[in-house]
Amino acid sequence: MTAEVGAEAYPDLPLDPLLLNRASPWNIPVQVLEETTSSNDEMLRLGEEGHPEGTLLFAERQTAGRGQFHRPWSSAPGKGLWFSLLLRLPINDRTIPSLSAFAAVALMETLNELGIPGGGIKPPNDLLISGKKIAGILVETRTGKDSFAVVGIGLNVNHRRDDFPAELHDRATSLAMAAGGKFDRNAVASSMIRHLGKSERLMHDAPEKLLAAWNRHLLGVMPSAQP
Repeated sequence: MTAEVGAEAYPDLPLDPLLLNRASPWNIPVQVLEETTSSNDEMLRLGEEGHPEGTLLFAERQTAGRGQFHRPWSSAPGKGLWFSLLLRLPINDRTIPSLSAFAAVALMETLNELGIPGGGIKPPNDLLISGKKIAGILVETRTGKDSFAVVGIGLNVNHRRDDFPAELHDRATSLAMAAGGKFDRNAVASSMIRHLGKSERLMHDAPEKLLAAWNRHLLGVMPSAQP
């Protein structure tokens, strides 16, 4: 998948749930909302209602998107991917490190597939390219008899510099800005979903491999010289 140059290369088409369903390994219908406060708010409600693991919800527009510590998240309509994934698992000291890592690893694998160089993970929840934020992750959990986690992800896709608030012009970037051309958001979302599925399997089957991948992608960490 490559970027295309020119405003008409990839028009800002809406997300297509039928296309996204084909990418999902969970076989749960993907939901696309035109507008919500935040995808995590809506997914927390669905989790409390008993929706199954693998439920995915995308929002074309968020009126109150948020990141870590309830910081506001700028989510320009039709420009990025704002979505949440529901996972059902015990919430404890063994699972929390993997929960924090699995979405970041999936995002890095997506960037690699898209041919976007220079990315890295800034703990605990940001992905940067050349020092500028391109994606953020917010994990919220509920404990008890039916514990679950909601993993919220925001990825800037087709933003231009002026699509961000003025205070973010020097701190935020997007796939389009990094690659010099626009991307098909449905294709990027499908890639992201597939890599989330792979990371989720690692989280259950080989969490040590997932954490090793997370460490490899940390900004400022030199790769090991060992084979």
